[in-house]
Formats: sequence, structure tokens, C-alpha cells
Amino acid sequence: MIGLVVDSGCDLPGEYAEKEFVEVVPLKIILDGKEYKDNEGLSTEALLSYMENALPKTSLPSFDDVNSCFESLYERGYKEIIVVNISSGLSGTHNFFRVVADEFMKKHDDAKVELIDTKNISIGAGFIAIKSINMIEKGAKFDDIVKALKASVKKSKVFFCVPTLKYLKAGGRIGKVSATIGDILNLKPVITVNEDGIYHSIAKARGMQRAIKELYKKLKEFVDASEVELAAIYTSDSSEETKKHVAFLNKSFSADGIKDIIYGSVTQSLVCHTGVGLVGIGALLKG
Repeated sequence: MIGLVVDSGCDLPGEYAEKEFVEVVPLKIILDGKEYKDNEGLSTEALLSYMENALPKTSLPSFDDVNSCFESLYERGYKEIIVVNISSGLSGTHNFFRVVADEFMKKHDDAKVELIDTKNISIGAGFIAIKSINMIEKGAKFDDIVKALKASVKKSKVFFCVPTLKYLKAGGRIGKVSATIGDILNLKPVITVNEDGIYHSIAKARGMQRAIKELYKKLKEFVDASEVELAAIYTSDSSEETKKHVAFLNKSFSADGIKDIIYGSVTQSLVCHTGVGLVGIGALLKG
């Protein structure tokens, strides 16, 4: 049988994460030296409140956090395991999971683990996990699933924008000069993850309302409505301003015939690097 392990940075929707053959490994958040597991024991509201005055840190899960998921699947008969991770260009997560997987396979010579570096973040990585789940449930073979997932990496894309560049700058995710100029001029960049799996600013607009329009424009350049297999809207909070942006994006998707949108909140470990007001959209192309 085939099992799936994903890290929490993939923002896998709950309905998929709860499946019997799926294990989600939480990344970690550190506030004043105290560790929290992603989305456990700490509300996003409390995290955002903390971020008004201080900067949180994020860290990798422990060896046991990852290994226990492998062992749990193995004990239940899932000896072929697929791992889906956020981009190795943005986090050490993928490489760390590989180290744990190698040790696990040394212990269990009848186990097989294949890791997928999605070169993506949030639901952009989550799309790859969802595709894996759908194929597993349809009875596809392990090697065929792995091949399909690797081919899908370039077919998944997310675009997002944030009201302030403060947190991306603090985390070294964007240049300090660019961030300072952007905040002074009220320029909001539209950010994606490039083919190397690294954050890349592809457009700028003055103010969030214009940035949201530019956000959707960039998505349309990537996809054609008839080619979309999955689409999503993800946010970091549910403020009235954010709800307005989501309503606009809903209307835009609908006008282009893109339905069955996945809605979700970005995981707290990502919120640490982006802050309040993040709005993101993504799509996975068919094939």
C-alpha cells in the first residue's frame, strides 16, 4: 500500500490531511524561545498580535517528528511512501526529510520512500500532494504516481502579495533596499516562486487593491481556464479588507469559468515570514 507524508508548509486542506494514509509533519514556530508546532497550541490571531512588536522564528521538525510518521505508516502496512515538501530553495525541510528517509530505509529494507521537491510553497506544494492523494485513491502504481508528480511540479504556481514587506525583509526573503523603497512608495509586489524554487517578484502595483488585480492578471498569464485542474485562494487572516480581496478574486475566477475553488488559511510558519494581510492564489494545470 502507498502512504503520503507532507510537511505543514504545503497547506494541505483538512479533508485531505485527515485521510488514513496521509501524515502531516508540522514545522515549528519559536516565540521568545518557546516552541510551537505549526497550527497547534497557538492561534494565528495570537501570532499576528505578537508580530506587531517582535519577530518570530521558524525551525525544522525534529528527527522523531518525521520518523514517527514514516513508522506509523509502515506499521499499518504502507511500505511505499511518497513525501511532498515545500521548496528546497526556501527551506531546509526537503533535505532534512531526505536524511530521515534514508535512515528509515536502512532500518526497513522492504520500504521504499520517494521524495518530491515541489519547488513551491503553500498550496502550490499542496496541489502536488492532492494530486498524489487522488492517484493513490484511484489505485495508481507507486512509480506512476512519482513520475506524474515530478511532471506536475512545473504545472503548479502560486502568486501572492502582502501589505508590508517588513517580514519578508526581516527573513532575508527580499532585498532590504527594495523593501524600504516599496514601503515608502506604497508599492506592493506580486510574488511567485520561480523554477529554482525561490521567491521572485514579477510585478508591482501601488496599493493592495491594484496589486490584487495584478495578482489575478499574472495567474491568467500562467493558465488558460480550460487547463486548470485545481485552483485556490489562500489568506493569512479574515479581516474585512482581506474579505474584499477574496470577493474580487472569486468574481474573477467565476467570470473565467474556473469553479470548485479551494479556500484556506496559510500555515503559521508562512505567516511568520509574510505577516498580516497576505492574499494568495494558485492553480495546477491539467496533465
